[in-house]
Amino acid sequence: MSYLDIRNVIKSYDKENNIIKELSLSINKGEFLVIVGPSGCGKSTLLRMIAGLEDINSGEIEIDGVVVNNVAASDRDIAMVFQNYALYPHMNVEQNLSYGLKNRKIPKDVIAIKVEEIAKLLQIKELLKRKPSELSGGQKQRVAMGRAIIREPKVFLFDEPLSNLDAKLRHQMRMEIRKLHNKLKITSVYVTHDQIEAMTLADRIVIINKGIIEQVGTPDEIYDNPKTLFVSQFMGTPPMNIFRSKIKSSTLSLFSTDINIEVDFVDEEVYLGIRAEDIFLKYKENTIKIEVDIEMIERIGSENLIYVKFEDKTFTIKTNEPIKKNITSIDIYIDISKLYYFSRKDEKRLY
Repeated sequence: MSYLDIRNVIKSYDKENNIIKELSLSINKGEFLVIVGPSGCGKSTLLRMIAGLEDINSGEIEIDGVVVNNVAASDRDIAMVFQNYALYPHMNVEQNLSYGLKNRKIPKDVIAIKVEEIAKLLQIKELLKRKPSELSGGQKQRVAMGRAIIREPKVFLFDEPLSNLDAKLRHQMRMEIRKLHNKLKITSVYVTHDQIEAMTLADRIVIINKGIIEQVGTPDEIYDNPKTLFVSQFMGTPPMNIFRSKIKSSTLSLFSTDINIEVDFVDEEVYLGIRAEDIFLKYKENTIKIEVDIEMIERIGSENLIYVKFEDKTFTIKTNEPIKKNITSIDIYIDISKLYYFSRKDEKRLY
């Protein structure tokens, strides 16, 4: 059941260039939705419009059956977690957690119980008497989330909350946020430019590019079936390898090899895409063999990223096969059954 509806929303700061371009999106009750896209695509602007911190030029935003276009941010029953934590520096953790409840005239004994529950849930009981200046980045983020949770809002909004943390702590906090959502089941909208956060946290992912939704789907749908060239390259580490080619009379030319294919489109100029993990160092069925020059090998734990060149084309291979040091060329096998086809006209997926 749709709980948060965004209908034909447009946002412009100069009345000429739209940051958000007639965007529509429905979010289900209890869903964890992640909005992802490059810097400047409009994702944070969209989040701020949901929160009531930005006006919209046209369209409607509806929460739990109520259109909130003209409802003040403080009256929307939304809790927001920011990148910079936004804690009150002169208050200790206990006071930061309870501040919003005091403003709502909640009885002191009820506040004390709620603070105790949240502190236990987030494992910050020992921090209650400390001030923000005495906390680490991860501890500050837990407190910021606790301040949002304690209000029991209709919707949680997260605006790149983990950007200031180191890689190890980001991983830990991702797991904590997901576990909290599984417990609380509060409708959540999470904005990030980090595709790993999106794939790890989301029930569904929304990919925005230049104020337009490119695709909405589960993490598996987004990764396995990208609908546009942009999505294919934005989601995935490393990005999907892309080559230009042409299909003529059911024949595809790839790396100086003609391949017979069965597709519904003919005489079409295309972008060909293939994931780095669908290129192998050993023979497999449905593959073509080519010899490539090695430009660099990046060793990442049990896997290797091999950056290679064939004629004027450079691309990446992802493998857990061992690689000898100081080799300059290698035979590779490309799985032609795993090729993606995108139109050169509009960059939409053909097959």
